Amino acid sequence: MHTCKQHSYGQTLLELVIAIGVVAVIVTGLVVAATSSLRYGQDSRLRSTGVKYAQEGLEYARQIRDTQPPNTFLSYSGGGSESWCLDQTGAWTVNGGSCPPIASGSPYSRTVTFTWNDPIMTVVSLVSWNEGGTVTSTQLQTDLTQWR
Repeated sequence: MHTCKQHSYGQTLLELVIAIGVVAVIVTGLVVAATSSLRYGQDSRLRSTGVKYAQEGLEYARQIRDTQPPNTFLSYSGGGSESWCLDQTGAWTVNGGSCPPIASGSPYSRTVTFTWNDPIMTVVSLVSWNEGGTVTSTQLQTDLTQWR
């Protein structure tokens, strides 16, 4: 009995091409998944730091409520609101349109806005940063009472 293997070379080549294609699809999927994971991890880290700075801005406002005279930031006659820039050292400057970075070389800037609605002071802490060519921000708000 004699068997003939005349098509075995073509079949092996076809199997090899299919195997390479399957491996390429799997590797491409893994690379895309890893790249997306790294990008989302970076975005999450930036947002987490932004929220931390916004919370810090509210804490500075609470500290001022507890230690400074009542007209430190705002004249209470007639209500109104004022925006201030707050850096990493706790230094306050009047917001002249846009706040400088929180620290030298930092992508974050922080604006704290005080609005007086007798007897409540509403404090909004807004932190902005540049993320992938677009400006991203996070905002936290609290109402402070007993501002005397």
